[in-house]
Amino acid sequence: MFAKGVDFAAIPGVWSAKSEISNIEGEDRLFAWTLLIDPVVLRSFDRSGRNNTETVDEVDQVSGFLRFSAVRNVSSHQASSANTDIMPEIVGIWRIGESLHQSSTATLSLAQPADAAGSPRWDYVIKRAAGERGELEPRQQILRFIAAAAGIEHPNLVPVLDASTTASAPYLVMPRLEGTSMERHLLSEARKPLPVALWLVRQIAQGLETLHESGWIHGDVKPANAIVGPSGHVTLVDLGFATRIHTVAKHHYRGTPAYSAPEALAAEMAAIPAMDIFSLGRLLWQWITRTQPASQEVLEPVADLVEAMICPDADVRPTAGEVSNRLLRLEIETLGRHIGPSRAAA
Repeated sequence: MFAKGVDFAAIPGVWSAKSEISNIEGEDRLFAWTLLIDPVVLRSFDRSGRNNTETVDEVDQVSGFLRFSAVRNVSSHQASSANTDIMPEIVGIWRIGESLHQSSTATLSLAQPADAAGSPRWDYVIKRAAGERGELEPRQQILRFIAAAAGIEHPNLVPVLDASTTASAPYLVMPRLEGTSMERHLLSEARKPLPVALWLVRQIAQGLETLHESGWIHGDVKPANAIVGPSGHVTLVDLGFATRIHTVAKHHYRGTPAYSAPEALAAEMAAIPAMDIFSLGRLLWQWITRTQPASQEVLEPVADLVEAMICPDADVRPTAGEVSNRLLRLEIETLGRHIGPSRAAA
């Protein structure tokens, strides 16, 4: 007998479930039904046999979807196919896959279009607010991310492909990025040539230039928020702490203290692009300490740039565009020294 007490017709998107249930009971085909949700067919069961199975233990509604429990008394040759089958979660037009990261404010999971059932590809990442129901901060971070990314297109900034600003459960969808965080590169024992480090940092500066021009600061520039792809392409991610320029902070401090500007830590002034420049300067200095040995003549111009970027006076710091241009010139100069002919070859 089928489990009682579940009103399938009341579940949004379930198509003709009651009639299907009435057909299942007492029929030779114990399972033959299709559920239509959002409006994607999630699962079809079609198992024949009069004596293989007698009882279906339960059908539970979990997170607005269905989970089918194990079928008992299945013959030995069908036992492997009768294990508990958990229906995938659907959010909007997305099917949720493996969890990638869980923090106190957000959950990152793999995702694929809901109509791609059975596809082995998971090319997207969905970010959803976490925390206790009623907490404002997790939802606000998602909403700030969505607002800051709206209308911005730049190869060094993570794009938002889809989003929902529903107050109860906002989410956003991004492409799945190949690569590892810049933090892991910095912690690696393998040191990179100086021109490569300058190139990686310049890509962040380029992304920040576009973000600042659109009226936002990132608010949490650090190695963990930069993804370095297999070819060296850098993508600045996580706009959850983004703030509109000239907006006065009316909340607790947000950011990472080790990379935050003094005025950001003290919350003494409105958000300005110079705060991001300070953070990028700290990141650039970290790279200098982790690159292959270089002469003082080569390092001095880079150190001068770092000094300007982390100047206590925010008005003196260069803009993101100026940083990008100076890094480009330094790349060219240091690259020429790095690949120049050796004395032996001469």
